[in-house]
Parts: sequence; structure tokens; C-alpha cells
Amino acid sequence: MQPKSEVTEYIKQVNQSFDVEDTLDKAYLLPHIVASETYVWSFQYRLLNYILFTNVKLLKIGLLLTDQCTFCNVNEETLYHLFFECSHVQAFWECFVEWWTAVANENLSLTLKDVILGFPERNDILNYLLILSKLCIWECRRSNRCLNFNLFLYKIEVKKETERYIAVKNGTLEEFNRKWGLFQH
Repeated sequence: MQPKSEVTEYIKQVNQSFDVEDTLDKAYLLPHIVASETYVWSFQYRLLNYILFTNVKLLKIGLLLTDQCTFCNVNEETLYHLFFECSHVQAFWECFVEWWTAVANENLSLTLKDVILGFPERNDILNYLLILSKLCIWECRRSNRCLNFNLFLYKIEVKKETERYIAVKNGTLEEFNRKWGLFQH
């Protein structure tokens, strides 16, 4: 766990990087609004507080011999590089944008700020999918697998079917349909 002063320093850095002082509270609450899984909340919290161990951090504590990116093996694997700047991750986000445009009939462009913080002004499934995308990137990195957008689509389908099953069992199908309406065929 990072000392409170380091966390506070990181929050100041996020405020400066993204000019989000007025929306940072919303960014922290967003996972609780769009997701029901505690591991999703925890992951986004760790991302927002820069407490995910990228190769840069792992090298500093002596657990790795290199700080190079797991995917591209070219640049340092910082948090921003891993989730946005890496060429492999950029290709993933391009697929995401194309897919979202086709599914939601909405033009979308993603910046580093959008990927890290989401869209705090929105409470729809897009923010949930952005967090799941980052989780997919993180899981591929942790298991040293190639980043694959089809894996993300498969995970979404499994999530949707699991939530549909739970909604049927709990009699909350209307709430499920509100959340997943774009994906009903």
C-alpha cells in the first residue's frame, strides 16, 4: 500500500495531467455506478491511484530485469503507456472505437484521459465497457498473452449472459435490458 502522501501526490498529478479537479470525485464513483462487481471497482481504484504494478515499478523493486512494455518490448511500461500509448494497445482501442460506433451508432474518439478516467458525465454501459477493456488489457499483460480484441468481445458476451441469468432469477430483467439494451439482438 502506498503512503497517503504518495497517493495525494498522484491525485495532484492526475488533476494536473487531465484538469479534472471538479470531476475527479465523479471518476472515483463511476465504477460503483456502472458495475456491480467489486473486482471491477477495485481495479479502477488501483488504476486511478497508480497502484498497479507495471514493469517500471517491478524493475524498481527488483522483481524484473527490464522495464520494457510487455506488449511492444520497446518503451518503458508506465501506466499511461500500458493502457494507451503502446502501439498494440492503440490497435485495441481502434477496434474498440470501430466496434462501439457500429453497436451504438455513436462516433467515439478516445483520449488518454477518457481511457483512464472514463466519461464521468455518462452513467451508461460505455464506462463499464471501458473498465472491462482495461481489465482485459491488464489480464493479457499479467498472463503474458497477446492483446486480442476478440477476447474482450468474448468476455463481454459471457458477462452479458451471466447478468441475464441473474436478472431472470431475481426478476430484474427490466434493469438488465436498460443496461444491455444496445446488445439485444
